[in-house]
Amino acid sequence: MKVKTPEAGGVAESLYGRDEGRLYIIVGKEGERLLLADGKYKSCFAPKKKNAKHVRLLPKFFPEIAERIGEGKDQDSEIRAALKAAARERIKNQSGGSHSCPKTT
Repeated sequence: MKVKTPEAGGVAESLYGRDEGRLYIIVGKEGERLLLADGKYKSCFAPKKKNAKHVRLLPKFFPEIAERIGEGKDQDSEIRAALKAAARERIKNQSGGSHSCPKTT
């Protein structure tokens, strides 16, 4: 499933720049630029501005974070926890869900 439009609470992966590969939560939009937060280096109160063409929108959405962003009272710890869960799920999907080592006899 491909995500076409960025929405607050959605997850995006940086494709270019120093932060290539890092996951962010979308906290807003200014024209063609997305406002991104990761809760560690970029907080929701001082988000990173990144060109929308330089990120990949992932099919993961956190409605509870989007709601809190709308109210203006989101916490960076919640963003970090959500991104950690998204990263774990992404790794699980890429590896086929099997994390066990092959059995040797």
